[in-house]
Order: sequence, then structure tokens, then C-alpha cells
Amino acid sequence: MPQTLTEGEKQRLTGLERHKERQIVQAKKHRGGRYGNRLRRTLRAIAELKARQARRHLDFTHKLTTDLAKNHGLVAIEDLRVKQMTRSATGTRAAPGVHVSPKAALNRAILDNLPGERRRQLVYKCPADGSDLALVHPARTSQTCGVCHLGDPASRVSRDRFICTGCGHTDDADHNASVVILRRALRGPTGTTSAAGHCGEQHAPAGHARPAMPRTRAGRTREPLNPSSGTARLPVDIEGYKESQQVTAGRTSRKNRVSGHGRGTSKLTP
Repeated sequence: MPQTLTEGEKQRLTGLERHKERQIVQAKKHRGGRYGNRLRRTLRAIAELKARQARRHLDFTHKLTTDLAKNHGLVAIEDLRVKQMTRSATGTRAAPGVHVSPKAALNRAILDNLPGERRRQLVYKCPADGSDLALVHPARTSQTCGVCHLGDPASRVSRDRFICTGCGHTDDADHNASVVILRRALRGPTGTTSAAGHCGEQHAPAGHARPAMPRTRAGRTREPLNPSSGTARLPVDIEGYKESQQVTAGRTSRKNRVSGHGRGTSKLTP
């Protein structure tokens, strides 16, 4: 995912956050904790930046998952437990954590890519577009060679580099892991590929993917709003359906309304 905030927006957000902290201290010191108009403007500016970032997140994720579901017959992803991956490393006062700052940066990077939201969207988009979603166990996918299938932590020499200690295969670490994930998905028994999981139980029954729904648009008609009136179905044109010029029983068009009364209807007088 590309950066969702520009460098200028990041600097502005950092400055607003610091400004907010100073204003909160002053509010507690001089106004008994009551927020003033300046502090409210600062909070509103922070909210606008974060809302913009969230919209960009969601826009990119929807475009990515739609492309994957429509243009691929099989989509294989790791069955990640995002909450466990992004747990804080601060520890307790008796047993403080180690490498807390790098772990916090890693958690932010993981959550910034929305892996749970990507999976949630693929769960319902893949069956709807006729593709299969395979959830692969993520154990040692980044430490296994995609050629000789040897799993060795020493093969992951760096974040972006993979050199197999067995066969000497050299590849980008992410590409090598994707080859391992795809092979595990294809190696599974036929019919077990499922879109259901701990993030998608509301979209598909346990162990089964939702079947693709037909998307036929020809011949759609609009039912009358009042079925008891016996009004026939509205006429259908080439583009789908067209509003009839005749007012349906029980309904008055918006352009004919005057102060809540239909045109031609006398108002009640005292």
C-alpha cells in the first residue's frame, strides 16, 4: 500500500498532536479541564486528517480486493491472527518489555496495511465473482525455500533477501513466501478451499464458501408500492426500467408536493 499521508500531512499531523497536548495541559491548569474553542479546532483538524487517511486506506483496499477477486480463479492468503501479531511489547513494571519502540513501529506498519480488512473483503468478494479463497497456515512461510522446500530460519538473511542454505536459491523474501503460500494452497485436498474463517463467519457458513450469485440485469421491473391496489407493473425500457408518468396509488411525486400536500388537494381550514 502506498503512503496514505504525504510528508507534509504527516508533519502537520505531528504538529497538531503536540499542539493538542499543550492545549490540554493549559485547559487543565486554567479552566478546570474545560475545552476551549482553539482546542476544539485543533481536535477537528486532527480528525479531518485521520478521516482522510482512513478513506485512502479503504479506497486502496477495495480496489485491490476487487481486482484479485475478478481476475484470479484462486486467491491464496495467510490465515493471520492480526490481534496476536500486533500485541504491545511494553510488558509490566515488574517485567518490562524489550525492543518496545521497534515493535511499536512494526505494529503500526502491520495495521496500516489493513490485513484483516483485506481478508474480510475477499471473503465475500471471491465467492460472488466466482473465484476461490484459500486460507493457508502462516507457519514458516517466510523461512521455507520455494524450490527445495527446506525450512531454515537462517535462509532469511534480511528483511528483503532470501538465500536458501540447502540449494542456494536466491530470491526476494516476499516473492519466495508467496510461492510457498500458493504451493500450500494447491496442495490442499480438493473441495476444502473455503472462504469461511474467524473473520468471515458472518458471510459464509463454517467450512463452505458462499456460492456465486447470478448477476442478470435484463428484464428488471419495479413492483408497485401498494400491492393491494392492483396496479400493473411499470413499463420496462431498454436501459432497465423507467418511471411511469402515472402516479402510483398511495404515492405523490415530489414535484407535485406543496408544503406536504398534493397539488389539487385542499388544505384543511379551521
